[in-house]
Amino acid sequence: MFLNMLTFELRYFIRQPSFYVTTLIFFLAAFFASSSDNFLLGGSNVNVNSPFSILMLMSGLLQFAIFLVVNFVAGSAIRNDETNMAELIFSKPFKPFMYQLGRFLGAYSVVAIIFASVPLGIYLGSSFGLLVGWLDPELVGANKLHYYLTAYFYIAVPSLFVLAAIFNGVATYFRSMMAVYLTAVAFLIAYSTISVYFDDLAFRWIVSYADPFASGSLLDVTRYWTASDKNSQTLELTGVLLFNRLLWITLAIVIFFASGKLSSRIVIKREKKKLAASNFTKQKEAALIAYSVNHKTSASSIKQQLLLRCVFEFKHVVISAPFLILGLITLAVLMVPLFAPIGWYGTVNWPVTQNMVGIIQNAIGLLITIVIVYYSAELVWRERSSGMGDIVDSFPVHNSVFWVSKLLALVSVIGLLYTFSMILTIVVQLVKGQFNLEFGQYLFRLGYFSFLPFVMLAILAFFLQIVSANKYIGMGLFGLYYLVSIVLSNYGFSHNMFHFAQSSPAPYSDINGYGHYLTGVAWYTLYWSGLSVMLAVVGLALWHRGPSQSLRNRFAQLKYNLGRKGQMAAVLGLVVFIAVGAQIYYNTRVLNDFYTHDQLEDLQVEYEQKFVQYKDDLLPIITDVDLNVEIYPQQRKMLATANVLITNTSDQPIKRFLVSKPGHSPQWNVKIVGGEIAEQLPDYNSAWFEFTQPLMPGEVRQGEISVERSHQGFADSNTDTKLVANGTFIDNWHLFPRFGYNDNYQLTDKHERRKRGLPELQRANKLENTQYYKQSMFGANGGFINFAATITTDESQFAIAPGYLKSETVTDGRRTFRYEMDSPIINFYAILSARLESKKITHNGVNVEVYYHQDHAWNVDRMIESVTDSIDYLSAEFGPYQHKQMRIIEFPGYESFAQSFANTVPYSEKIGFITDNRDSSKIDVPYYVTAHEVAHQWWGHQIIGANVQGAAVLSESLSQYSAIMVLKKKYGEQKLRKFLKYELDKYLQGRSVEAYQEMPLYKVETQAHIYYQKGSVVMMAMHDLFGEERLNRILKEFVSDFKYQNNPYPTTLDLLSYLKRDASAAEQAFIDDQFMYITLYELTMKKAKVSDEADSDGLYTVTLTVEAAKKRADGQGEETDQALDEMIDIALFNDDPENLLAEDFVIYSQKHRLVTGTNTIELKVKEKPLFAGVDPFVKLIDKDSIDNLAKF
Repeated sequence: MFLNMLTFELRYFIRQPSFYVTTLIFFLAAFFASSSDNFLLGGSNVNVNSPFSILMLMSGLLQFAIFLVVNFVAGSAIRNDETNMAELIFSKPFKPFMYQLGRFLGAYSVVAIIFASVPLGIYLGSSFGLLVGWLDPELVGANKLHYYLTAYFYIAVPSLFVLAAIFNGVATYFRSMMAVYLTAVAFLIAYSTISVYFDDLAFRWIVSYADPFASGSLLDVTRYWTASDKNSQTLELTGVLLFNRLLWITLAIVIFFASGKLSSRIVIKREKKKLAASNFTKQKEAALIAYSVNHKTSASSIKQQLLLRCVFEFKHVVISAPFLILGLITLAVLMVPLFAPIGWYGTVNWPVTQNMVGIIQNAIGLLITIVIVYYSAELVWRERSSGMGDIVDSFPVHNSVFWVSKLLALVSVIGLLYTFSMILTIVVQLVKGQFNLEFGQYLFRLGYFSFLPFVMLAILAFFLQIVSANKYIGMGLFGLYYLVSIVLSNYGFSHNMFHFAQSSPAPYSDINGYGHYLTGVAWYTLYWSGLSVMLAVVGLALWHRGPSQSLRNRFAQLKYNLGRKGQMAAVLGLVVFIAVGAQIYYNTRVLNDFYTHDQLEDLQVEYEQKFVQYKDDLLPIITDVDLNVEIYPQQRKMLATANVLITNTSDQPIKRFLVSKPGHSPQWNVKIVGGEIAEQLPDYNSAWFEFTQPLMPGEVRQGEISVERSHQGFADSNTDTKLVANGTFIDNWHLFPRFGYNDNYQLTDKHERRKRGLPELQRANKLENTQYYKQSMFGANGGFINFAATITTDESQFAIAPGYLKSETVTDGRRTFRYEMDSPIINFYAILSARLESKKITHNGVNVEVYYHQDHAWNVDRMIESVTDSIDYLSAEFGPYQHKQMRIIEFPGYESFAQSFANTVPYSEKIGFITDNRDSSKIDVPYYVTAHEVAHQWWGHQIIGANVQGAAVLSESLSQYSAIMVLKKKYGEQKLRKFLKYELDKYLQGRSVEAYQEMPLYKVETQAHIYYQKGSVVMMAMHDLFGEERLNRILKEFVSDFKYQNNPYPTTLDLLSYLKRDASAAEQAFIDDQFMYITLYELTMKKAKVSDEADSDGLYTVTLTVEAAKKRADGQGEETDQALDEMIDIALFNDDPENLLAEDFVIYSQKHRLVTGTNTIELKVKEKPLFAGVDPFVKLIDKDSIDNLAKF
């Protein structure tokens, strides 16, 4: 029986068209994903046919294989019930288990065969892409068979078996495809949600073990793989991956056996219940329709029929098990993001309403889409599927009754899911102590931005079902719409006019509210509403009525079925759609710029080809700036004039130079005595400035730079978030024209550059190129300036710029502020204007001010404390603070960063201000971020690096070190471990996706994971090497000697010379390892033993076994062994070192000499330890710090 059933299932499915269709779909998905460099899965240096890329693509497609399993395995499990053959089959004398096993393995084998098209598609796709020139030859490596076999048999085969067992069990128990579909939806959504929100350092182990696809295990194993590893290293079935596979295969076998126990030969009772329920539904429907038999089709009767039908459809949908299951799914997908640590460094934010609404929109958007696809099919086709279609159609009920009632039923499901989600999030807000609930924001954002577009999608789904031959074709057409929408975006049709029910972006900010974004959304809503009305009216006229009317016949009767009113409604909808579309086009394409991805790349290439030759042209240097800025917040208009002094610091005359136009500025000009804008280059947002009288070396001239930043209409994308009604924040690099070649306009994708014949991108000037030592890290015009500013804004707002407030006046509803600096600052400043609350204190002669939104006051005192602690520590250690004030200003959360200007720190509402710091086991993010920004007043404003590689070390890495020291002083050195673990993790992840090549720290370019995260760990290694006092003394001397130095500006070579100046040979070697090479350690606490009893001296004997190795990597991650002979920390703990609440948990901490290989260490301690660690405080770049700890 077993072999008979297995071969029967194979033959049965192989004859089905669905077998070939699904095989083709999965083959083509893998083929096209691997034949183009648009789908690189491991970074720009990873081959499309590398072991890693094959693993990742196969793992990603496994999620879609859920529907393969549902179709074949679950379909096989309930085929007998659906064909009413169960009683007959089970009356035969055979063993049910062998029958079920053969059927199950046969269906599973079909799924495995179909999925085998994926590795075949990857193999052929990569070869084809290389052949036709779609792929850069550098992205295709050797096609080795074991790459594909490993991924298929380690990942795909077990995962498909697990899915098959799960859905076979669901189908066997419920004997309903609807239950299977809902389970599939729940499974997919829950998996996606957990994968996203549990990708935190503290919770990754959960995903690694609990992931049936093994994606979490794969990420855990490959998380720190470099490009070299990804291109060559095959997966090994060991460790967490082996455990995951065994766990889920065992669980799958248990599920299969359990489902076998649930199967019974006697199924008549279940069928009787099903039949009874079906008869009840049919009788109730017939009774409802009979109500209208003796009534004429009048307006009043239609209203009565519609009311009754709406009630019937609503009850049929809502009072049902599927809707209950949908509610439970909604609960599940919301609970994860509502409680997950989604803030920086594993923190959580206060549940402010703007975030709660965003969570709802992100969490259940996919669920709502699936609901629309499923219920539109069920509602439109229910009567025909139940055999009642012809009977229902024969009664005198207007088509609109069916159409409207069914649509309203679907809309009610969407509305109820949103209502339930809103209630749940409000409860969470109250539980977490947030009582400012903002019901209006819930109703408006969810109703207008989410619910209404989904109603339009529901109308589209209904229309597609009506024009389809069956519900599966209708569902397929809806899926095709989504696929076409994605494809269109990649082929020049990314404008929202081409994507149904979508609109221009509308981010919400507590500070700025809905801002200017509602205008665009309103026009797009009207635009799509017009098309939705037309689809609804035409769909009504095409409604199925009578026995199997073809679509052609229904179209032939369209005009008659529409009637005069219907024709008018359809025409009106079409007219609105076209007219509003013209208005949108005029606003987004004429009044505002819109570029597709390809158009932008073309412009970038043209710009570089035409102007890169002028990259090193001499430029006039600005030395003095006196601003006059008029801000009109409600009009989103700014008039800015900078009266400047410019000079020629070179030894040659300057005749002309390139100027880049600032964004969103229809009017702008540059005037310098003896010169003017000579040629506009509108295609490149640039112009040529020419001197009629060349600017001679050392000559100083006056100039005026003017800009009108304003807006007309609304944009489809790339809207201006810097000039807003409340919370304007713009720096001079975005406000004013930029002198010289603009490298921000360059194409950065290295493969696209190679295709277009461009040389490899130089991300930074070489450290050895001394000509750039004359420029600061901000560029040729990023030197020191004398600064003053006069800013006028609305009377209700407060305007801020670097400098000291000299006057504040109010005239005719306009408030004017005058700021002046008493010493030169870097030519990098910002203008801010907003209605905010403020808190001010004076600390040791320094005015400390925080400007914040009234509902974001939670961490204001913590920020002030961080400012004062930072100024005290940094002044004592590195030299005096150069200003008499420090101001923090909250700005709208369109960006998530804080930025340090002279005595002024704009700080996003998304970070710090809304962090929930009530849990003292979490890292204090507001305190840390504030300390980092204050540190920039030394590192970045007193010490400014030259415009070469490594400049970010002098600004960011040293600011990181300074902030860590401030944290250490407040919270203790032992509690820095968690922070440094996050830093190490981010660095190791960052190096795994390098776009070009990893640089050693002293030559870091634009790689934030190096100058931030690696910089933190390396500077703490220096702290460990020298000690805090000695290291700070070195840095203080460095500041003293290079403070405000320009021409030349300092570099990392200068910093290294100071670090090495009095260092021993061993210390210098260690410094070189950390700064000048990419040095990695592999440290593992293999064994930790402690004696059961203390000896006669009251001491416990501890024996530790440590495996140690040292590596050196190149830019692609290729490693070579290095001899290890270093003093490294060994520590013992009486509590878990991960616990930040633990106090005095270190029993022993000393350095021990470790060499390459196995090291045995024996210690005597007075207290029995619970944990032992090697480099437990994360002072070295260890490739896997998880195994640095061991429990006794």
